[in-house]
Formats: sequence, structure tokens, C-alpha cells
Amino acid sequence: MRHDIFGRTLGLFYSPEFLRFLLFGGIATLVSFFGGFLLYAFCSVPYAPAIFLGSAAAIVVNFALNYTFNFHYQERSMTAQFVTFTSVAVVGTILTTLLAKGLLHAGLWLFPACGLLDMEVLCHILAIGVITFYSFFAHKYVSFNAGMLALLKQLARNLQRRD
Repeated sequence: MRHDIFGRTLGLFYSPEFLRFLLFGGIATLVSFFGGFLLYAFCSVPYAPAIFLGSAAAIVVNFALNYTFNFHYQERSMTAQFVTFTSVAVVGTILTTLLAKGLLHAGLWLFPACGLLDMEVLCHILAIGVITFYSFFAHKYVSFNAGMLALLKQLARNLQRRD
């Protein structure tokens, strides 16, 4: 059973859906990265808020591309999917921000000779890369699917059956 689940999960990484997700996520990542970079490097916006704002702008780009060209779930309205997408993306944005900030502290401690801006950029890119995998699964199975409410109802039914 575990082998089957692992094989199906691994197969998702070679699917056209995942490749499109990466392409659209790449475009959104450019919006996120350059939006954040411009804010912290040239506009004197503090690092964490700049990353958060860049990521927030990318949410709209990512949803529009994935809704239009990738995930085709018709049993919920576009508005409902956008609300769920935004919720999942906000969690991803918070995770990206926290991970980037944590990596920055660790990086500056481990490599004190590195310049601040270089370390900020590296940590920002690493955080975005890590959160990409969370985003794919969360958007595929929650945002562009039955949604969070349906998942919570299913979880409650499963818990009731156990009792």
C-alpha cells in the first residue's frame, strides 16, 4: 500500500499538470521575487514585509494562470476556488516568509562574511523553492478540488466512524 501511494505521488511530479504548475508557479515566483527584491533592496521596506507583499501579488497571478490553464474543477464556483486558493496561498506566503527569515538568521550566523543582500536573496530563493511542493499538493487537492470545508467534513465523518 505504501509503495503504491509513493509511486502515485512520485508520478505526479512527472505529470503535465505538475509541469504546468511549475511553469505558472515560476511566473508567479518571478512576480514574488522581483516584487519583494525591489521593495527590500530599493524602497527601504523591511525584509519580511517586502517578501510578504511580493508573495501576495503573486497569488493573483498564480490563481489566474492555474484556474485558466491547469486545474479544471467545475463543481465549485471560481469565487469559492479563489477564496480557498488565497487561504492556501496565504499559509504558503507565511511559511515562505518565516522560512526565509529563519534561513537568513542561520545563514548570517553560519556565514558572517557574506553580505546581507546576498544572503537575503539566497534565503528568499531557497524558501520559495521549498514551499513550491506544499503549494502544488495544497492547490491540487484543496483549492482546485472540493475545498477545505469538504475536507473537514470528510475528516469528521472518518473520526465518527472510528468511535
